Amino acid sequence: MRYLPLITSTLFAVSIALIALFGSRSIWGRFESRVALDAEKFDRWSSDLFLGWDAKKSLRIAYAANASMIVAPLLTWTLSGSPIFAAGVAVAVYALPGILLRMARQKRLARIDRRLPDAINVMVSSTRAGRSLGQSIDEVAAKVSGPIGQEFGRIANEIRQGGISVENALARAKARIPVESFLMVSTALIINCSKGGDVLHILERISDANRELCRLKEKIYTETSEVRAQGKIILFMTPLFGVVVCMFDPEIRPILFDSLAGNLILVVVGCLQAFAVVWIRRIIRTTI
Repeated sequence: MRYLPLITSTLFAVSIALIALFGSRSIWGRFESRVALDAEKFDRWSSDLFLGWDAKKSLRIAYAANASMIVAPLLTWTLSGSPIFAAGVAVAVYALPGILLRMARQKRLARIDRRLPDAINVMVSSTRAGRSLGQSIDEVAAKVSGPIGQEFGRIANEIRQGGISVENALARAKARIPVESFLMVSTALIINCSKGGDVLHILERISDANRELCRLKEKIYTETSEVRAQGKIILFMTPLFGVVVCMFDPEIRPILFDSLAGNLILVVVGCLQAFAVVWIRRIIRTTI
């Protein structure tokens, strides 16, 4: 039995050597295939969000993201000695690109919602000057900056260069931009293109309806400010309470950070806090 540790260590070292010798190509091949899939995904995100990334930059970001999923957990495990913290860091790093995408997308959609009244006003002025609906879309793309101008520029390019009709271009934009006010505008214009009618009258009615919708959204945003403040308090109160407890009772810190049970407690608390924040945001979104 006294040779058991030596035998175990030798078998472990031989296993690592065999994996490095015969499995390196297979592991690297899987890593390369995952990087290629992520690069395609990042390229689509760049196209949707107008980030301006080329294929090489998307590939570099994909390499960095996949390498971080390996390096960050190992570094956390080395520094903390806790496999639970390492697993939590791995999950966080894996989910981080998707979270950043959703945040950037929501921010972009919010900017589109805010600037849509300006775009409608430009369309109304252009239509009053005798221009067609396609020409008014071109004028919005030329005069309005930001995400709304980029989206109208994409619609104009699809009409001019893609050879599709205004109705189909608006339908594609409607599927791409899930903003309530834009859905209302695009649906009304699609119906006008298919059924016919006075475009100027439709745009004026849309402008009035969108102005009233913006006023209602501002009112709801003001009324739900207290709930949003509660979400921020929940987000910052729990870590602050933990720091205060550790300062007043130094024996708590080793229990939480140096033991398996303490690590599990921290993970459970973090999950409950994240669930509470998501729940509050979902309630606010449902209310709005």
